[in-house]
Amino acid sequence: MSYQIEQKVKNHTYVYQVESYWDKEKKQSRQKRIYLGKKDPVTGELEKEKESIYSSLDYGHTALLQALSKKLGITPELKAAFPLKWRELLSLALFKLAEGRPLYLCRHWLETVELEEKPELSSQRISSFLHDLSKEQEAMFKFFTAWSARNQDANRFIVFDITSFSSYGRGIDFIEWGYNRDKETLPQVNLGVVYARPLDLPLFYSLYPGSIHDVTTLTNVPTELNILCLEKTTFVLDKGFYSTANLSKMQKIEHIIPLPRRSKKERELVEKYQDSIRSSEYAISSNTHVLYCAAERINIASIDYQAYIYLDERRQAEEKQTFLKAIMECERYISREGYRTKKELTDFFTESKPALLPFFGLHKSGNRYELRRDTAQINSKLSRMGMFVLITNADISGEEALRLYREKDGVEKCFDSLKNNLSLKRLRIHSQEALEGLLFIEFIALILYSHISKVLRESGLNTSLSIPEVLFELRKIKKIRFGRKKTMISEISKQQRRILEAFDISIG
Repeated sequence: MSYQIEQKVKNHTYVYQVESYWDKEKKQSRQKRIYLGKKDPVTGELEKEKESIYSSLDYGHTALLQALSKKLGITPELKAAFPLKWRELLSLALFKLAEGRPLYLCRHWLETVELEEKPELSSQRISSFLHDLSKEQEAMFKFFTAWSARNQDANRFIVFDITSFSSYGRGIDFIEWGYNRDKETLPQVNLGVVYARPLDLPLFYSLYPGSIHDVTTLTNVPTELNILCLEKTTFVLDKGFYSTANLSKMQKIEHIIPLPRRSKKERELVEKYQDSIRSSEYAISSNTHVLYCAAERINIASIDYQAYIYLDERRQAEEKQTFLKAIMECERYISREGYRTKKELTDFFTESKPALLPFFGLHKSGNRYELRRDTAQINSKLSRMGMFVLITNADISGEEALRLYREKDGVEKCFDSLKNNLSLKRLRIHSQEALEGLLFIEFIALILYSHISKVLRESGLNTSLSIPEVLFELRKIKKIRFGRKKTMISEISKQQRRILEAFDISIG
């Protein structure tokens, strides 16, 4: 069935042919419009569209993003998990990556770009879509499971870390006051991400209340790894997750974690080796850098570990210089200010330099108080500098444990991308449902962003082009239409071709 409708815009009347069809996926009747032309304002007759009518849409960057989404497996997994929502979901993720702007502007962006599947996304539709998406927890988990399985064979190890997002929103269950990593006086929500290496791809995420501490977020992660079939991968953690309770939960999963300096076992190991570790028998190589590594078997929480005690003399020299410089700057400041009471001097340390107070004695000289270095305390701190301890239940060498631990910074770059490149540093939404829907869209965008970053780095293009510059350069490639049927792609420059070749993508 088909019929014509008219739509008046200002002084013009546009005519469309409306055709009804059956949507097999949504199992409902739908309609599509075909533009026929506009009415002559005098005769009322239809001015049919001429073949010479010209249109030009931004194409190169969306062609790359769509091709990568298919190549990585994002598109097929979204189709399988969200058969009725995947078009909107992918379009919003591509918009976030291409523009890094609020989602309500996506409708305007869709009018300027060429996409294979272009859904209707008004700001009202986006709001309701986020709300509906938040209810699709089973579909989200289906995607995470399929996505992890797709990338399982290429994983050598995975990293878990947590970050916080400040929020102006209210009425969200997880928005709470806590340790704000961005040093902002705002409540926050915490996000934990599992990141695969050397794929450099995020695998899944978990949302936590803003007041929760890093060490307690690990409670359910071993179970999630087991469900997602990732328990056979070596797990790399930062020292913020160290606790005997967490080690007990992780005992069946190979893992690497540093001992925090506050722990008794770390102090014992460092003190044992700090005088002898410079022996040539402990020398190892990390990339082109030489450092020292001693090994010792230990037991923590009834679990046997291989402990690797390291000394990095380059790091030691940097730490010593920074620390001694702070000591001397503090002395000069106190001498210049001339504090006359012990309370004034103590208050200064409490408010400005609390970490330095243990390294000084406070003594009165005439009518002023001055500092006297506690050389025993200072020398004790200097002797430990550059030393750290990693423990692991995996059968790997000290060189391998250190390499895997140092490669974990991919997840920190991932967080930086979410906050700065994808504009998620401060949340401005006001419902739990909108938050959960938005984070899933951001996660899809983050997968693509992480892959693009890796390709640029491995191809050497990152020395001259950032990701926004790559997308801006490709945006210049247009899809041009003449009438309804004739299309062409604008000329591709040498720079654009170089970018596409780095991704092994051709567009046409």
